[in-house]
Amino acid sequence: RILDHSSGRSMSAADPMPTEPFQLSAILTGHEQDVRSVGPFADGQVITGSRDATVRVWKVDSESADGASATCTHTLSGHTHFVGAVGITAAGEALSGSNDKHIIIWNTEAAAPAHVLQGHTEPVTCVRVSPSSGQLFSASWDKTARVWDLGSASCVAVLKGHEAALWAVQPLGEEAASDRCLTGGGDRTIKLWAGETCERTYEGHSDVVRDLALLPGAGFLSCSNDATVRMWELGGECLRVLQASETFLYSVSVLPGGEWLTCSEDRTVRVWAGGSDDCVQSITHPATVWDCAPLPNGDIVAGCADGRAYLWTRAAGRAAPQALQAGFKDEVAAVAMPAQQVEGMVGDLDVSQLASEEALAQPGEREGQHKIVKDEGGTPMLYTWSMAKGTWEKIGEVTGSSGGTSLGKRMHGGKEYDYLFDIDINGSMLKLPFNRGDDPWWAAQQFLWNNDIDQAFLDQVANFVITNTPGNQVSSGPRNADPFTSGGSYRPAANGAGSSGANGGNADPFTSSGAYRPGAAPEGVPSCGGSSAPQDPWMRGAYTTAQGAAAAAAAASAGSFAEQHGITLTGDLGEVDATPATSFAALRRTVGGVDQPLPTAVAHFLHKRGFDAPSPIQAQSLPLTLAGGGGGAV
Repeated sequence: RILDHSSGRSMSAADPMPTEPFQLSAILTGHEQDVRSVGPFADGQVITGSRDATVRVWKVDSESADGASATCTHTLSGHTHFVGAVGITAAGEALSGSNDKHIIIWNTEAAAPAHVLQGHTEPVTCVRVSPSSGQLFSASWDKTARVWDLGSASCVAVLKGHEAALWAVQPLGEEAASDRCLTGGGDRTIKLWAGETCERTYEGHSDVVRDLALLPGAGFLSCSNDATVRMWELGGECLRVLQASETFLYSVSVLPGGEWLTCSEDRTVRVWAGGSDDCVQSITHPATVWDCAPLPNGDIVAGCADGRAYLWTRAAGRAAPQALQAGFKDEVAAVAMPAQQVEGMVGDLDVSQLASEEALAQPGEREGQHKIVKDEGGTPMLYTWSMAKGTWEKIGEVTGSSGGTSLGKRMHGGKEYDYLFDIDINGSMLKLPFNRGDDPWWAAQQFLWNNDIDQAFLDQVANFVITNTPGNQVSSGPRNADPFTSGGSYRPAANGAGSSGANGGNADPFTSSGAYRPGAAPEGVPSCGGSSAPQDPWMRGAYTTAQGAAAAAAAASAGSFAEQHGITLTGDLGEVDATPATSFAALRRTVGGVDQPLPTAVAHFLHKRGFDAPSPIQAQSLPLTLAGGGGGAV
């Protein structure tokens, strides 16, 4: 019997292996950005988590006259950064982990958080519930896994031992030892834990371990960025290595019939014969597939980087109408794939040596095999072989190189990024990681700090990132993002009162309230700076206290330093001294046409003095300190 890692269901592996291919069943449309995580409820509902910071619950109607249909019944908003992990509690409630470092246990029907679990200090990457104890296990980039008692909403164990970010945790679900679990992460190892004690370390993967799934009676499976799935016995021996892709693998699980299920960077979901290395079926999607999971009825749900989730079925009665399937096929074929990414899938690419479309008359040798040919216009096209259909199916056009971005190789420091730029600084090639939705100016500043590079390079580096991330929109989450963390870790209350709690939002420890409200500049607010006060090396004289405002305005009218450098101050200057925390948080600057919160300066202030984050006392006093108290610019 096989234990489904997402739902904890025990499923029989004794039935004959299905032979019918999976067909598109339904498309789940609603998220505004990548669907990063998926899972099933016991009753067949589907849960999805997205980069848009929301969780959605979907009701799947398998009895529809036109195949299956899916309706979003609940949208759960509460996280302030993207949701990278979802699951279901033993009581049937949704749970989610996010890059805001929090785990939320939801009251699904009320579409509101029931509990917010805080403890991790970096993004939460995986959440799994033990089917035996009902305890929650979580993994994080902070290199730890945590065990939570959901009854008291408290952390009962912290598992420390990995040397890099964790990506996966899998409780063993043993009745006699319910605290045992497996973890895997960026240090390329897997560890077996009993409570907070590491019993064994498994080594073999050559890159980041991304996911784990149980094979009761045999051991467990692991998948990695090294493109392999490994089958292990708990005693430590690696029983089998499957080359499951040519690119990163993001998820591994087990279907009811015993087949293995993987998804990867190359846009595919692949079904593998459990007893051999044969690929039963390769299903190409319009974009990267971040996660996939089996449903109780044997169907599959896959979360995709195009903002949608896809249901796949072997049951003819649940198949989508032919028009929808044809439209999906056309969308897949229309994808433009950079040559650098295709080379990672098929090896070196020499366009001058490509065959014509006549080469497609030669059948493929295995499911998912790739072939590149030139169409009538000489454009390279990528095809994949379908054993079930006996045809080559087009999955995209091969375009030019990406010009400075590493595609398909986006791990840096054991963490995952959408882009990994090569930056040439005085002849030294350095890596700059970047995620869609990040602030390019803040990413550039962190790059300078981390590599001890002169501040004069800030504009050059930031503009390079902006140029090479077309369409990037700086994300602040569904509510105001916290400017100190650049990740929206704090959720100011809607009324600005700074109340705390799951419903009201966490008080922002920087402003000492929920006062961070970006907005348009009031009329008559002057540009500041000039020679009336010493220039701040970070802000370049971009702000002053109330006493310095008049002098700064006069300087600005004569052509100030701030005006020369495109820096503009907005905010209620008259209240800086009277209510420093509130007014300081509301101040903003404009650099190079990009609007930024002034409190970013405090992050710089703390960084240069060795602080990782402000204490409550520091957070309350820093605005007053930086405002100067006695007048003049700081």
